Amino acid sequence: MPPRYLHPDLPKHVMRNVSRFRLRAQTLAVESSIWRGGNGHCDKCSCAAVQNEVHVLFHCQDSFVCSLRRKYSFLFFPFCQSFSMEAPYIPHALPSQTVSDFLSQRHNTLCHFIPDLMDYFLAGEDQQQTNQPNVLAGGWP
Repeated sequence: MPPRYLHPDLPKHVMRNVSRFRLRAQTLAVESSIWRGGNGHCDKCSCAAVQNEVHVLFHCQDSFVCSLRRKYSFLFFPFCQSFSMEAPYIPHALPSQTVSDFLSQRHNTLCHFIPDLMDYFLAGEDQQQTNQPNVLAGGWP
């Protein structure tokens, strides 16, 4: 059975954001710094860590990101025993398999958390691309 985020009853931007996140085809700082220049550090929080998938899912201390983690806290408890509502981020390193395991959850709301997170991190700089039609998904004329 295909992942929930590929079901046609979800908005196209949800399917696109989750697919892009899973494929590392988004423009988080670690990816965009390769072709834009820069150091790849997170511009949302003050921890000076590299803004990659692990950081945005588990470590970023930005207040909006923390509020999203609180809203979707049930997605984090199985993976992070140190997760709490008071400090909704993980201050320590996680095993490399954690991101894959997190994204492999069969929970229906995962396909809403990832787009909410990506909308925030990509606001302004990437939204024009997100809102354009996907030629590959629709096929070539």
